[in-house]
Amino acid sequence: MDALIAQYTDADEHSRLTRQYIAQLEYDTTMHLLNGYLGKGKDVCELGAATGRYSLEFASQGCNVTAVELVPDQVRILKENALKQGLVLDVYEGNACHVPFIEDESQDLCVILGPLYHLKTVHERQQAIQEAKRILKPGGVLAIAYISKFFVAGLFAQRFSHLITPEVLDELNSKGTVSCDEADSFFQVGYFASPGEMETLVTQSGFSILLHAATDSFSRYLDSGVNSLTPSQYQAWLSYHLSTCLEPSLLGASNHGLVLAKMGD
Repeated sequence: MDALIAQYTDADEHSRLTRQYIAQLEYDTTMHLLNGYLGKGKDVCELGAATGRYSLEFASQGCNVTAVELVPDQVRILKENALKQGLVLDVYEGNACHVPFIEDESQDLCVILGPLYHLKTVHERQQAIQEAKRILKPGGVLAIAYISKFFVAGLFAQRFSHLITPEVLDELNSKGTVSCDEADSFFQVGYFASPGEMETLVTQSGFSILLHAATDSFSRYLDSGVNSLTPSQYQAWLSYHLSTCLEPSLLGASNHGLVLAKMGD
């Protein structure tokens, strides 16, 4: 846990999603897919809110927002950002696996866009989903993001060839983890899943899947090209991406995936 907190202390998480088109694509796609579940008076909880890029946007749309973040430094920045923007939301320092300060059946939407990148054990992942299930209203919606282990393997081949060893690839494929000392610290504290593993996680907890999207699709492999687009070209690429992001064959190649699921049948 200390290593994870250290990873995100002093990290510029707030601008990460907008400073390059390749990251903005992830943000724009996520907001597009969540849009139908947001609105004035909706009770929305984000577990793993970082500096509040999503939570603050939810609040600006009139949602009643509860934001939970593990890293104290990120909590501080989130509160500062809320104050600067004149937005009111409830902010807690806490772990996505245990949020007893949020009432049972109190939320219309529970968003988990970061914790599942780092919850390495099945038990921890199930805990987070069960907490979401507890706090959601009947018929409430869960949104979870993950990083594809297949994408990570491709990224290693593209940029970190020293990590292309039988040991690293076997561990990544079988466990979704990277413990190699030569790997960047982000990968060492990470958990990387297959699309099927994420679907199983939510369905075994009693949710039914509404959609499963390749949040950035294969664009991450084209990052220099996407980042060099003009504003009008980016909008054209975004429109194309939104029209194809639900294509199942793109899921494993996407850096991030997003699953939306509903309580009950």
